[in-house]
Amino acid sequence: MKRLLIAAAMAVAPIAASAADLSGDWTVNGSFKDMGVSYTLACTFAVDGSGKLSGPCKSDTGDVAATGTTDGTAIEFAYDTTYNGGPVHLDYKGTVQSDGSLSGTIDTGGPQGAFTATKK
Repeated sequence: MKRLLIAAAMAVAPIAASAADLSGDWTVNGSFKDMGVSYTLACTFAVDGSGKLSGPCKSDTGDVAATGTTDGTAIEFAYDTTYNGGPVHLDYKGTVQSDGSLSGTIDTGGPQGAFTATKK
C-alpha cells in the first residue's frame, strides 16, 4: 500500500510542477514584424480558481483591460484598442515556457503577430 501511495504521488508531481502561477506583474512584448510594429505592455494579471484571468495592461499609448483564461500551462487573453485611429481587437494565445516565460501568437482577425512575456 505504501508503495502505491508513493507511486501515485510521483505520478501527480510532474502535473503539479507544470502548472504555473500566472497571477502577478508581467512585461509583454508584442510585435507585428511584417508591419514593422513592436510594443511593450506592463500587465497585472489576476487569476481566479476557475482559471478566469483579468487585469489592466499599460503602455505608452494608454491603458486597456485584458480578460481571458488559463489552465496553468496555456494562456489566452484579449483586449480592444486602437491603431492608426481605428479599433482593433488583439487576441493573445500562448504557453508557459520551461523558464517560466510566456510566448505565443497575437491574432487581430487580419495581421498576425507574436508575443513573449516575462514575470517581474
